[in-house]
Amino acid sequence: MHLLGICGSLREASTNRRLLAAAKELVPPGAELRLTWCVARLPLFNPDLRPEDFDVVREWMDEMRSAEGIVVSTPEYARGYPGALKNALDWLVNTDAYVDKPFMLLNASPRSVVAQETLTTVLTTMSGVHIESATITVPLLGTRFEVSDIVGNHEFARQIRTSLSTFVAAVKTLPRWQSSRD
Repeated sequence: MHLLGICGSLREASTNRRLLAAAKELVPPGAELRLTWCVARLPLFNPDLRPEDFDVVREWMDEMRSAEGIVVSTPEYARGYPGALKNALDWLVNTDAYVDKPFMLLNASPRSVVAQETLTTVLTTMSGVHIESATITVPLLGTRFEVSDIVGNHEFARQIRTSLSTFVAAVKTLPRWQSSRD
């Protein structure tokens, strides 16, 4: 199963990016988590522009189409998620790239609740299927944990593994996944 990890932060060493990188190492057997770098490179969305005119937009849509599930980790800025992530999602509207796509959220801060709620609303409005039982908060706010520290922390690793296993199992029950494997 191919999962796509999307970080809402553009910071190279963001906590959310480290959380996704740790999740990549903890994904259950039979699944892979690939992290996208398209979000930071996308042009500003404009409905007058054609997606096919931009290599990075085509790459973004291809990544999304090929993913069987989406794992998003994003910070909260001013009671919302970052504009770069919103821009990336806007490029998917009115395309077939994000139809009925299952998603889960990995939250790195217990204070980041408004962004998570808003993002969930946007993704479900776009026809995403929220696997709420897989969405978790790993309290990394205020830590300087590197990926190896997160993976090496027994409790954090357990939470992330369980979350990803729950997500993968839920995705496998969805009709779209089953029909693509027949």
